[in-house]
Amino acid sequence: MRNYFLKNAAAVFFAIAGLTACQPSLNWRAVQLEGTNLKFELPCKPDKTTKSVKMAGLDIDLSMVGCEANDAVWAVMTAQVPATADRVEILKGWRTATLQNMRATQTQDLTWSPSRVAALPGTLRIKSLGTSAKGQPVHAQAVWFSHLEGEAVRLVHAVVYQNQGPKMDSSAEQLIESLKLP
Repeated sequence: MRNYFLKNAAAVFFAIAGLTACQPSLNWRAVQLEGTNLKFELPCKPDKTTKSVKMAGLDIDLSMVGCEANDAVWAVMTAQVPATADRVEILKGWRTATLQNMRATQTQDLTWSPSRVAALPGTLRIKSLGTSAKGQPVHAQAVWFSHLEGEAVRLVHAVVYQNQGPKMDSSAEQLIESLKLP
């Protein structure tokens, strides 16, 4: 089960990286994921895709929106799962897969209480240092959370990967704090 999750998470990461087109500067814009009420801001024109993945034994459709700007990859991913799914374990597994994919060597867990989303218990936030597929240092800031959506639960993961750490803090913060539900 864990191997399926890791393979699918790696495929998702590389799909977003492959979708991105280089942008010369940050041009923040409002984005809404199709089929959800979730809104957020990205600093570049996003590409979108949906991929069927297996998470915690569930076959789910994972929607992804991402772009590349200022030598960073910005991505938001979401999936809907039944209310009976163990969302906390799924989010922890997603966090683990993300850190393994970036070959994380240093990770700092941060507390996070989203101010514009009625998140269910189990939110996660990290800052991490790792290595890209090309062997370059990569910094990441990421959050994972879930919220009720009708009779189901919506899982959300937002991440920024960049090879310059301190420069990304305010921009990554802008993405994370822009996550909202009407």
